[in-house]
Amino acid sequence: MSFKKFVTTALVMVMLVCSMAACGKSLSGSYESEVELLGQSWNVTYTFKGKNVEAVSKVTILGNVQNTTSTGTYELVENADGTMEITIDFENETDLFKDGTFTFEEAEEYIKIGKSQYNKIAK
Repeated sequence: MSFKKFVTTALVMVMLVCSMAACGKSLSGSYESEVELLGQSWNVTYTFKGKNVEAVSKVTILGNVQNTTSTGTYELVENADGTMEITIDFENETDLFKDGTFTFEEAEEYIKIGKSQYNKIAK
């Protein structure tokens, strides 16, 4: 292989690695948490697609249902110590869904945002 081909190939490889690193980790699918107590229920669902997130809260009290929806973007970052953080930026921040950076954990069947666990919804 000539020196010129070697340098060209090396540059292409570096560009590919950099472009893949720039993409970062992303989530896909929907995750929910549901709490029921004394005939009342509260369901929160996060749906991730690409770098977009939709958060929906459904509260049922005495048969009355109230839905709140917020949409926005998110970014996952791995810290130097190996822990993960998620930063969420909602376009329409609400009392229930606030912008911020939270600890993040992912397993096969669930994610944790802060201290709250959300189970993957089967497709």
